[in-house]
Amino acid sequence: MKIRISQKQLIIAHIAFFAISFVFLEYSKIFRMNKELHWIYSFGHSWWLMVAFLCLFIGSLILGIYSLWKVNKNKFPNFIFSILLLAIF
Repeated sequence: MKIRISQKQLIIAHIAFFAISFVFLEYSKIFRMNKELHWIYSFGHSWWLMVAFLCLFIGSLILGIYSLWKVNKNKFPNFIFSILLLAIF
């Protein structure tokens, strides 16, 4: 079984990963002052700094370079949407 993933699907998955990670970060702020559940706050911020932010930065660079190098049709819109998350930060 051969699975083909398009450039648009990768960009959509990349932006969805950013959105889910950001929602998790904001949700974890609810538990900041709770002594028993403070670990959720710590985990949310650790996740954001160690995993999500790094993956989003590297993923944006890889998708942007791939868009300019390999894609023939709609090269610049794909590049703009790939680099969109870098532009936010």
